[in-house]
Amino acid sequence: MSGELLPGQFVTQKELAELAGVPVATAREAIQKLEHESLLKIHPQRGIQITDVTTKFIREAFGVRMVMELSAVRNLASGEHVDAVRQLLSDTRKVLEQARESASDSLLEKAVEVDWEMHDQIIDRMGNDLLSEIYRVNAARLRLIKVNNRLSTDRAIRALEEHVTVLEHCERGEPEEASRALEKHLLIAMDRALQGK
Repeated sequence: MSGELLPGQFVTQKELAELAGVPVATAREAIQKLEHESLLKIHPQRGIQITDVTTKFIREAFGVRMVMELSAVRNLASGEHVDAVRQLLSDTRKVLEQARESASDSLLEKAVEVDWEMHDQIIDRMGNDLLSEIYRVNAARLRLIKVNNRLSTDRAIRALEEHVTVLEHCERGEPEEASRALEKHLLIAMDRALQGK
């Protein structure tokens, strides 16, 4: 996810182990898991290929995300999670305010953390371990998609503003409005990914 390996690139087990700083046996176990999660593919006699980020891959990952998050955000807006929503809203507004004043690499990293935290909370507040596990596997795919898409300050600000809108609807107990705002946010993110931005 650091971008050291590019989508479509071939590597060996030994190279992966060296990059991760782990023994080859440990890398082998991780490789099997990553192949199961469709993040890489083992080609006998050729090596290990990092999953190529194709249009189909992007559309499928965002499709899964839409199905899961649009349903789950209604739960977040149900009124049962007011304290969690208010904390997310406070954290998001704080980072948004800082980004508007002056952005740095560390602030962009914080914006990404706050971004993922909201999406994670949307799913985790469902209280369904299987759903959370499926979400985490798909989130790894989404992170792979974003490896090549550098986040600009302007885009970070817009994304945080979109998050504030979603969370404000959740805080007010407006599930349909929260779902529509989140759908708009996810469609914008998918469009950016498809354009490679």
